Amino acid sequence: MIGKEFPQEHFIELRGLSPDFVGRISILKLGSKFQTEIDIVQTETGKIYSHVKSIYDGDDPRDMLDLGVHYLKQFLTRKN
Repeated sequence: MIGKEFPQEHFIELRGLSPDFVGRISILKLGSKFQTEIDIVQTETGKIYSHVKSIYDGDDPRDMLDLGVHYLKQFLTRKN
């Protein structure tokens, strides 16, 4: 669910992979635009294990979240 407060963090379960890691999609608002950071982080500490991608200049936070999920899925498909 996309709220009106930013920054936001959305966590994605990585099914079939180690439970020690989770996908994190961070959405930041910079002026009237949105930026998304896509990472795989350690579940307990939140430390970044792998940076997947950054997306800049988005107009809609929901679209940025959808793109984040898309790129995370692509990244994991390539890795396995």
